[in-house]
Amino acid sequence: MRILDRTLYAELAQVWLAVLLVLLLITFGTQASELLAEAVKGSVSPALVGQLLLLKVPPALEVVLPLVMLLAALLTFGRWYQDQEMVVLYSCGVPPRYFQRRVVLFALPVALLTLLNAGWLAPWSLAQSRLLLTEAQGNLGMAALQPGRFNPLGQGGVFYMAERHEDGRMQQVWLRYPTPQGELVLSAPKGGFEWVDGRLALVLEDAWAVQGIERPEAGVTVRHFGRFEGFVPELDVRRPVPSLKEQSLPSLWPQPQPQAKALLHQKLIAPVSVLVMALMGLALSRTRPREGRFARVFWALLLYVIYMQLITTFQDRVHHGDLHWVWGMWVVPLAYLAWLLWPRRRV
Repeated sequence: MRILDRTLYAELAQVWLAVLLVLLLITFGTQASELLAEAVKGSVSPALVGQLLLLKVPPALEVVLPLVMLLAALLTFGRWYQDQEMVVLYSCGVPPRYFQRRVVLFALPVALLTLLNAGWLAPWSLAQSRLLLTEAQGNLGMAALQPGRFNPLGQGGVFYMAERHEDGRMQQVWLRYPTPQGELVLSAPKGGFEWVDGRLALVLEDAWAVQGIERPEAGVTVRHFGRFEGFVPELDVRRPVPSLKEQSLPSLWPQPQPQAKALLHQKLIAPVSVLVMALMGLALSRTRPREGRFARVFWALLLYVIYMQLITTFQDRVHHGDLHWVWGMWVVPLAYLAWLLWPRRRV
């Protein structure tokens, strides 16, 4: 069996890699076009497009890996059936259970990779994408402010800085902005932008504020601040709140909320889905004479779509607390496994 094992694993690996590359290229074609459109509009810096595209690989793999396993098993064993190699192997006494065991052994490392990706890598990549986009939005806002000139802010506001260092610190800052209490003028020898309570704030050191100079008869207010923190509406960037999807598997495990339970078991079901799809590809690869090598691809994709749609639907019910996670999340993969492993099944 060693020669047969090597031949089977080598062909499965080649087809698996080919299908993975094709599906990733299709996925990233859409993602790249969306990021480039955002870069053209100025929402994303062009220098970040490559990094953001790479960070989208782990979330895409959560959906792609089960489908890759399904198509790899389907195409590999489908060729063996069409070339009558399976008929010869059955005639030599190789039992059908042998191929089930081998395809499961091949799918186990992929399942472990899927668990690692869904449990740790995908949440990390989502968090990094959020941080990069937030920093990029803040940098784009600050990049519009040119040192040594009076920068209009809209609504009659003006911002000036004499010099800006590479670390973002500014020298000789001056700001004029209209407020409901009157025109506000701020000046400080040093300043910069910092995150305060999830928002990008203008922070000035040793600042002076003058208000009401346009109507001196009503009184002028002069104040001194050792540290001034304020939000300029035209430069206001809010840091997005971390989502539940950015939490890793260990952090989701102890949380009792239905939303956390639904996401936790979605991540745990992902590696099981790889095994289910591997067995499904093997089961559907058995074609009849003159049926064609790709005759079962449509049915395989249809069963895959139904499988993923059922899991998504039940996950939504668990997310809203309508179902317990046992019945809502694990019934579908276990039902597929029971159907695929049923000894009297005919394909």
